Order: sequence, then C-alpha cells, then structure tokens
Amino acid sequence: MTAPDRIGLAIDQATNDLFVDSAGNLATVTNALAVGQHVRQCLMTYRGEWFLNPDIGVPWIQQVMGRRYDPSLAEAVLKAAVFSVDGVTEITSFGVSFARDIRNLDYRNINIRTDYDVEVSP
Repeated sequence: MTAPDRIGLAIDQATNDLFVDSAGNLATVTNALAVGQHVRQCLMTYRGEWFLNPDIGVPWIQQVMGRRYDPSLAEAVLKAAVFSVDGVTEITSFGVSFARDIRNLDYRNINIRTDYDVEVSP
C-alpha cells in the first residue's frame, strides 16, 4: 500500500479506507488537511446515511438524483454541502458533469480554501 498521492487525504484512494503507514500507524491529518478530508467525507455520504447524525452528507436522492437532472441545482446542492463543513472559507475551483445514459453525476477539480489560509483538494 502506498501513501495517498493527494494532499489532505489520510484515506487510501484505492479502497476509500483508512490509511496505515509502513510502520503500521494509522495516518492522521490536522488543520487544513483535516478540513479537506472532512469535505471528502461529506461529499461521499448520503444525507440520512449516518445514524448518529442524519443531517450530515449530501441530499443526493432527495434533491439531486431523485428528479430530472438540473445542473444549476446539482451545483448549488454540492457547493452548499462543501460550505457546511467547518473550516471551509472559499471554493476556489469546482466542476460537475452528468452522464445521462448511466445517470452518473461526477464532481471533480474541487479545491477549497480553509480557515488556515491554505488551499486543499479533497
């Protein structure tokens, strides 16, 4: 297993699981890197999925994929989810695309600025 190749992630990119370094230690992040990781976790969670707090995550089914695709609505919902994460001060880049034939929404090139005045890519 190799270290995550993008700044801010202590999550194995191949499995989306926790990352353990070569010494067997659980990798952890702090400050701006932690904010980036929290944004990634938020975007990968369906609203209502986590039983301890059903308000966390993106309302994928309720607002984005459960109706006719609206690009401006999808972008607004995703940006609102990013801004809901503590420590996010600005979205510096953002992209979203929709493959109608397979009903797949892809968000990409998301970069955020944090309270620590550092830009990260979740």
